[in-house]
Amino acid sequence: MKKYILFLFSILFGVGLNAQQQDQFTQFTLNDYGMNPAVAGSANGLMFLAGKRTQWRGFEGGPETEFLNITKAFGKKGYRHFWHGVGASVEQDRFGVYTTKQGYVSYAIHLKASPKFRIGFGIAAGAKSVALSNIVFDSNDPVFIEGQRAVVVPDIIPGIYLYSKKFSLSVTARNLYRNTLSFGGKQLGSGTKLLPTAYFTLTRKIISGGYGFVTIPAVNIQTNFKGIPSVNLNVITYYKKRVGVGFNYRIHDALSGIVQVRVYKNLIIGFAYDLTISRFRAGKANSDEIMVGLSPVMSTEDLEKQGTSNCPKFEIF
Repeated sequence: MKKYILFLFSILFGVGLNAQQQDQFTQFTLNDYGMNPAVAGSANGLMFLAGKRTQWRGFEGGPETEFLNITKAFGKKGYRHFWHGVGASVEQDRFGVYTTKQGYVSYAIHLKASPKFRIGFGIAAGAKSVALSNIVFDSNDPVFIEGQRAVVVPDIIPGIYLYSKKFSLSVTARNLYRNTLSFGGKQLGSGTKLLPTAYFTLTRKIISGGYGFVTIPAVNIQTNFKGIPSVNLNVITYYKKRVGVGFNYRIHDALSGIVQVRVYKNLIIGFAYDLTISRFRAGKANSDEIMVGLSPVMSTEDLEKQGTSNCPKFEIF
């Protein structure tokens, strides 16, 4: 099995690490802050969101991602013309010979662009550690000999978020500041680079009469402007802000089913399963993803008569 892993990753990473470098999520509308720091503060209350994605289960050493996000709005109570949002995130990705750990803190300011629209400007700053794991490490391989086995680089992520009660447009980019994996005279491998990647997400809420059903179609595009963009077409229908059922189509790659359930008023659990339709399906390379969001009571801005806070991720009206 080891020789097959080496062969696979020699193809995927052989030329400057031009394959999938950034993690991708089927439930990208739930993990919107994970892509764009400008989202922090767009919803009321404090929000924790944790998740894990296991990609290509049929391949040993396939991508695995775990994350934890925290966001909070400040100064949003009332009808102010601007307010603030802060957030923090930690994430770990494992893909074959690579292990990436990253942590960020972020700030966003939200302005009233019109009576219906708001716009948020955000930036996240942190550090990223990229290391070569021991899975297929060969001390005689020139790639391992020439460079370090781990390097830590600073990183910044800017973002813009335009939104209303029925529409949102998210634009952000990664790997803009440090895309060469070298720092302080250390270099990972032999000239490994991370390609700048842009993210575009568009959502629209369609509300039924009586507000019993809300359908949210969404499009997410990730591109490094060199390879073929990753395009996700997503639609989820929510019933009474309690249960959401939907699907996602990642063009030329996978079909996915999505279920999201709100437990009580402040806990949401989401699950997605990707059925691979590309040539990787021969290796049973399906994926699964779980996310759990919690909004505890932390301030008088979050309190309701019941003594609990609504989950911001289900505030779909």
